[in-house]
Amino acid sequence: MKRNIKQIIAILSLLAIIVLIILFVISAFFAKPGDNTFLTLFIAIITIPILAWLLLFCVGHMKGNHTITESFPEDNQK
Repeated sequence: MKRNIKQIIAILSLLAIIVLIILFVISAFFAKPGDNTFLTLFIAIITIPILAWLLLFCVGHMKGNHTITESFPEDNQK
């Protein structure tokens, strides 16, 4: 089964989020008061989807594929 780059990025980011959520729950129970792992995992859970979307946007833009989420005024003048 052949997968393209977008599917690979999506699967890897989904797996990373699942692992981070598991670590987040474990950290919620076992973190010490001065430990920053809880906050670090929380921020990582938020940033992974943003970075994955940005990477997919850049790959699509370099390949010349345009999606509905893009809004370029120079393309609307045609």
